[in-house]
Amino acid sequence: MQKTKIAGKHTFAFTTQKTINVGDTEDHIISLSAYEGFNVSTGKNKFMDGAQNVGMGFSDLFKGNGPDQGYGNFSLNGDVIFWKYQGKFTTILSPEGKPVTTFEGAWTYTKGTGKYENIQGSGTFKGKFSSRTIFIADWEGEYFIEK
Repeated sequence: MQKTKIAGKHTFAFTTQKTINVGDTEDHIISLSAYEGFNVSTGKNKFMDGAQNVGMGFSDLFKGNGPDQGYGNFSLNGDVIFWKYQGKFTTILSPEGKPVTTFEGAWTYTKGTGKYENIQGSGTFKGKFSSRTIFIADWEGEYFIEK
C-alpha cells in the first residue's frame, strides 16, 4: 500500500447559512451552512486540481468560537471523493475592533467513485474568512486506494 502525499487550497462561498440563537447566554448560536467552491492542488503530486467542491457543516458557537463538523465532496471529470471533517472556529478582535475568524481541524475521506473508488485518506486543514461569506482553507494529508 503506497500512500500519496497531497495538498491544496479550497476557496468557498456560502450558498446557505442559517443561524439560531440558543438563548442561554448572549452570543451563543448554532449554525447550519452549505457552501461551494473549488480546489487548487498545491502539493508536488497534483490532486483534484480545479475540482468543484461542495460542503455542509454544523457549528456551535459562542462569540464566534467553538466546534464545527460536516461533510463535503470534490468532483472532477466525473470522479467524486466524499469527506467528513471536525474542527473549531476561533474569533478574535483586530486592533480596529473587527472580528477575525480562523479555523482548523482534521478531515477523512469516506468514499470515492470512478478512479477514486475505495479511496482512504486523512489530513488536516486551517484557514480564515476573507469576508462574511467567503473563506479559504489550506489542507494537506495523504491517501491510498484500497485494492
